[in-house]
Amino acid sequence: MYLRAPRRVRAASLLAAAVVAGALSLTSPAQAVIGDAVADNTYAFTAKIQIGDGETSRACTGSLVDAEYVLTASSCFAAAGQPAFPIPAGAPPENAKATIGRTDLTSTAGKIVDITELVPRADRDLVMAKLATPVTDIAPVLLAPTAPTPGETLNAVGYGRTKDTWIPNRPHAGAFTVTQTDATTIALTRDGGSICKGDAGGPALRETNGKAELVAVHSASWQAGCLGSDETRAGAVETRLDDINGWIEQVRGLPRDPQVASGDFNGDGREDVAAFYDNGTDVDGTNRSSLFAFYGDGSGFAAPKRVWASTGSFSGAASKLASGDFNGDGKDDLGVLYNSGVAADGRAMSTLFTFSSTGSGFAAPKKTWGSSGSFDWSKSKPVAGDYNGDGKDDLAVFYNGG
Repeated sequence: MYLRAPRRVRAASLLAAAVVAGALSLTSPAQAVIGDAVADNTYAFTAKIQIGDGETSRACTGSLVDAEYVLTASSCFAAAGQPAFPIPAGAPPENAKATIGRTDLTSTAGKIVDITELVPRADRDLVMAKLATPVTDIAPVLLAPTAPTPGETLNAVGYGRTKDTWIPNRPHAGAFTVTQTDATTIALTRDGGSICKGDAGGPALRETNGKAELVAVHSASWQAGCLGSDETRAGAVETRLDDINGWIEQVRGLPRDPQVASGDFNGDGREDVAAFYDNGTDVDGTNRSSLFAFYGDGSGFAAPKRVWASTGSFSGAASKLASGDFNGDGKDDLGVLYNSGVAADGRAMSTLFTFSSTGSGFAAPKKTWGSSGSFDWSKSKPVAGDYNGDGKDDLAVFYNGG
């Protein structure tokens, strides 16, 4: 059995006058918007989410909003008989995978990635689902900066069932009209179409200057015209996003994959700890990183202090950290061997940046070396020490020569 029996979903207040609680449902979460099948490579950021195994398995739709996060409905992960929100944070209670960039599910395009962590909202049917490995070759969808207005047309996308197909191989899309906006939700409707099981968590998009902007995600629907439904009402409830874009950015920026190094960074004779974090990508694709120092006090460590954050693009995933007193001033500094990619002629490029200690923090990184021939960062392991006895630490790289 592919879908479990529908469970009740908390209905939005904007339809309270017309709907009894629980009458709207998109879950068993679900499967496609009744509309046209999307063309190849269209809305590649749309994800099909598979949750559970065997008789408990079910499907939803989501949107890639970061290389490591898919945004979808929290009701997709709620245990049977439990509210759509809030749901527990942390690892999903059942196995979950996201298929991203595969417009035709019978093909091998795109990626299938495990979902390892859930970061839910407490006030609405919404969750950020973290991916086990970053998806870097598919552009995340942009977030809409403004709320939808009544009468506005949004394009709803999903992998859910259609009027004649239980499990379609392609996502479908259709134009829906906004009828009302509430504090946390919006209402949509469409003549001759609906949002069906399997579409839960899918995107409602605004087209602006040829680009899609994510306005809301599918939460609940009457499912008129969907295969297996006798309902005639076509209204749907969407979870609104424009007022919580800041929260989405906070989740995207949560520290990940830290690297640590020890050294006396403030020159007080006690060893400290530095943690270098990868903070993911900004909405414009800019890589973000940050540096925290844990200063030793003789009996432990003070609370971590953020001593640097990138302003330009600086990727934590492309960095390898080492510490040493590189300028001989009695305070340890940090060196970062950086993966600068591949040149047009095929040469592997690496760069060395130095973060010099100021005693209370670190100066902005300074480029102190760049490879001229081919120097492969992935084959390099940096380590610091005073190798020539001049009182200043140096950097050595143990290199895989093949």
